[in-house]
Amino acid sequence: MRIYFLRGLIVITLIISSQYQSLFAFHNDSLPKDTFEYHVSLRPVYYYVNTTDRDGLEHTDQIIQLRARLGFNYHINNNLTFRARTAMRLSNDQEKFRFLLDDHTGESGSYPAGSVTVDEFMLRWKVKPGLNFTAGRFQGRFPLQGLLAKGVDRYYASDVAISHTDGIWMEWNATENWRLQLIGSHNSTAGSSHAARSPLRFDESRAARISGFANIQHRNTEGRWAQRELGVSITPQNFYRNEELKNHVAVSTRWMYRSTLSISEEEYLIGGELGYIPVAPKPSDSGLQISDDRLMFGSSAFSWQLAAYVNNIFERHRLGILYGQADPHWLISSSFAPNVTMSEMRYRYTFASWINYEFRLRLRDELYKPADASQTRQIFDFYTRFNISF
Repeated sequence: MRIYFLRGLIVITLIISSQYQSLFAFHNDSLPKDTFEYHVSLRPVYYYVNTTDRDGLEHTDQIIQLRARLGFNYHINNNLTFRARTAMRLSNDQEKFRFLLDDHTGESGSYPAGSVTVDEFMLRWKVKPGLNFTAGRFQGRFPLQGLLAKGVDRYYASDVAISHTDGIWMEWNATENWRLQLIGSHNSTAGSSHAARSPLRFDESRAARISGFANIQHRNTEGRWAQRELGVSITPQNFYRNEELKNHVAVSTRWMYRSTLSISEEEYLIGGELGYIPVAPKPSDSGLQISDDRLMFGSSAFSWQLAAYVNNIFERHRLGILYGQADPHWLISSSFAPNVTMSEMRYRYTFASWINYEFRLRLRDELYKPADASQTRQIFDFYTRFNISF
């Protein structure tokens, strides 16, 4: 019954959006400038997922989900803005429907299906040109840019996921060429609002209640280099190794190059991201039967991705491919689960500025076969979705 309800909801959403888009736009434009504005986004998705487990058994799932967001900005004055947003996630296989106002999410970095929450509640202060401070609950995300935006560290709330950062965020144009961003975020004793999988924990030390993140990026994204960034995140004393509490430190770098090749109006880009953790938890501490001596880099962990895109291959068409890996003890990415290899292709057609259509093909396999498994787990999935915003 629930699957038919959600199918109907998706169809109704598309019809209403197409019929009343002009009305919504008129209503928003009629408000005084720099005072109040609202924003709505809807993302209905159909998934087909085929899984071959470590024991060789195979099963298939078909899932329909919807993520809806409703938010508003109130411009108190030219330098001060208040922003709030609610987010809802529905699924045909959800067990319950509830309102959550938690200070943490699940280990993968998202609220579960059947949830409604407030994922933005913040005050933004423009101190002067090139210097901004944000305090409260916000979206501080740092992916490899592009159609298949993913990140090995501070990236979340992609697809239909819901997440947030609770803390303080500084954005500063430190020089003519470089922008510095600093984030101090709060962690609950029950977990983080970002991806933080077991055995990462936040209840053993008070120091683990605060995480820090610094990112420096080149401000010129219009030339050949569309992205150049370096980020460092640290959470003190939040995992054990050799019976000693350790600091979790991750370094990541992202770059994207725009090719000079263009036959007509298309744009070609290629880029990558590399993440490094000097000392990471043991895979066995998270339940994976993979010993340190099997790992290429021992106690250190790596995660990386490469992506290539063609924008405007035909008018309004975009295409992208991606391949990435994460070591078994890389535990902080919502895009890449631990011990995974991922191949993905995605296509987008933009109907109008407020609506586009996407489909994705993705294959995930395990990087290392656990000692207690007869084979690696393989997951093939396909999705088709609309992205609607006004």
